[in-house]
Amino acid sequence: MSFSTEVLNRFEKHVIGKGLIKSGSKLILGISGGADSTALVYLFSRLRYQYKLSLLGVHINHQLRAEASDEDEKSVKAFCIGLNIPLIIRKIELGAGADLENRARIARFEVFEQILNNYRFDKILLGHHKWDQAETVLQHLIRGSGLGGLCGIKTMQGKILHPLLIFSPEELRSFLEAQNIGWREDGSNFESTFTRNRIRLDLIPHIEQNFNPQFKNKLVEEAAIIEEAEAYICERALRKFKKIQLDAGKERIFMSLPDLFKAPNIEQFYILRYAYQAISGCEQDFLSGHFQEIKTIMEAQGSKYISLPHAVYVRKQYQELIFSNQIGDIQPNPAEELSIEADRSRVVHMDYRFNFKYLKVLPADYKKLDSLQVIVDPDKLNGNIRIRSRISGDRFIPLGMSGLKKVKDFFIDEKVAKYDRDLIPIFCDEEKLFWICGYRMDDRVRVDEKSSRYLMITAEALTKKPKRAASRIKRGYDEFDEL
Repeated sequence: MSFSTEVLNRFEKHVIGKGLIKSGSKLILGISGGADSTALVYLFSRLRYQYKLSLLGVHINHQLRAEASDEDEKSVKAFCIGLNIPLIIRKIELGAGADLENRARIARFEVFEQILNNYRFDKILLGHHKWDQAETVLQHLIRGSGLGGLCGIKTMQGKILHPLLIFSPEELRSFLEAQNIGWREDGSNFESTFTRNRIRLDLIPHIEQNFNPQFKNKLVEEAAIIEEAEAYICERALRKFKKIQLDAGKERIFMSLPDLFKAPNIEQFYILRYAYQAISGCEQDFLSGHFQEIKTIMEAQGSKYISLPHAVYVRKQYQELIFSNQIGDIQPNPAEELSIEADRSRVVHMDYRFNFKYLKVLPADYKKLDSLQVIVDPDKLNGNIRIRSRISGDRFIPLGMSGLKKVKDFFIDEKVAKYDRDLIPIFCDEEKLFWICGYRMDDRVRVDEKSSRYLMITAEALTKKPKRAASRIKRGYDEFDEL
């Protein structure tokens, strides 16, 4: 068996036998013009007809190397025409600034994802090889990466595939030479300004020469072991993630904090990453720093919230942790004040329907009204009734008490989550606050033996609370939600 046949057989066994792609797949092939991406495109061209693959080459011209970048583009175009593979060429401008490597990577993936979605392809394939894997692991180790980073480049990560990790660059170049296929050399690969280049050109050769000549192979082997370990932890974390969900949808996820705290710290990271991925739709960009931010609000007193990349908001509310893609779910806006004329019998405001009914006779069971009903003496009100959200400095005299109490202190005593406080309707007249809807009326408007008429106010919530997974959920502040 010739070397070329052996490489092609290994490649076919890897991508088809391990299920990286299936017959009829629509594949985007990233091609820079270098040896690795050129080998990637050629190898898939050899499998194209047998497995009915739809191939689309994508070349991104970063315009960083003047004429050399344009020559790369011409070479790629000629190569794809020769293989009868359609090609899309995109030019991008990064501008001056630091972190050029990372900005270029982000820009490339934005283009790839845009084309993937616009043309409805299945996967994005990139030509990273075995030594790219070694360099990535070492780079992540130097940066202080977590377990996921030490896995290096994963063969399959969502819609992105790296099918050449089984080959060294020497093997790929020898394969191209055997097929009389040329490639372009990128001069920037030898510039010491880039961290990866210094790792490849300086650090790894130094370690190989002075410590272990098989260092790159050892890094690749370690990455494979760590990837297996991470897969095991991910599987356990996913099972727990599903169990601790109280409610889940496309826009928000509720999780039980007591159950989350029971998981080991390493599993907590992956549980929270699953929640982040479910809301953001992004399988990357959840980093250890984000994990620590969430841990901080999990362990804090009261209600707290943070924002994460890709418009993901996380709120801790007593015994729940909530992920949402709507800032309104996390930080509600106070409602505007609504004035109610004396002859109004019904209004809708702040997601409630309020009914006003004047009575001549006090109901016998008026002391047993639920929390969304109240009966006051209308002759103790001054002017029109107003409904609004709380404002700083609000005070009232809770029923049964004789002194003023700050509404803020009342909410704290009642263990009302900070997030919920702006959602609670506050009833006032021209001079005082007389009812915190759902909680307590003011003692100054209570009915007594001198009252001759009565006003019943009934509130009806227009939006139902999200249903939970269980039929009865006990919260940490001695309250139950009945479903």
